[in-house]
Amino acid sequence: MKLKSIKIKNFRGYKDEVEIDFNNLTTFVGKNDIGKSTILEALDIFFNDGKGIIKLDIDDINKKALSENDHEILISAKFIDLPETIIIDSTNETTLKSEYVLTSSNELEIIKKYPNAGKAKVFFRCVHPSNPDCANLLLKKDTELRKMIESSNIPCSDKNKKASMRTAIWNYYSTDLQLQEQEIDISKGESSKSIWEKFKTIYRFIHFFNLTEKIVMVIVKYKTP
Repeated sequence: MKLKSIKIKNFRGYKDEVEIDFNNLTTFVGKNDIGKSTILEALDIFFNDGKGIIKLDIDDINKKALSENDHEILISAKFIDLPETIIIDSTNETTLKSEYVLTSSNELEIIKKYPNAGKAKVFFRCVHPSNPDCANLLLKKDTELRKMIESSNIPCSDKNKKASMRTAIWNYYSTDLQLQEQEIDISKGESSKSIWEKFKTIYRFIHFFNLTEKIVMVIVKYKTP
């Protein structure tokens, strides 16, 4: 996995959403105090869940946004070169594509929102089923999925694996999934929190990949003549 870009909104000097792309070598050049270090600090907050060097507080919310009663900081990241398979609940192997958690460009975008610079709410921005009969399956427990399958007599190869049950339900409604881009909240509910914990393990691969590929960010500060 590889970090493609990061988006920042309402964080310090960045009020409007801005997206910064990364490559194998990323260099920021600019005057002092225009937001270069803020980008690196946003990465620290995103990847380390506020347990790294940078700690969020109310002073980190953009002052103009605060004056407009907008108290939420947003930091999101897009990833490419995704793993072919992943285990997101129990020992069930699945794919990001089959779970409908990718964007229209087949990228993984994870959004973290910090109301009042507090605890993060976590979302996937993805093209996901919106049909009420098969929506929000990632947030459902195995008993809920099994009940959906049995009540509609949906063919399923393994009713003991949530990944298999989700796939069976989505296949059953394949002609009416009503796919649309949306944000899936994965920070609430016992089942969804478990899924998020599994996804966080991907970060270990990201950090390793970045080090081995020598992805470096250089901040250049200079004084105007």
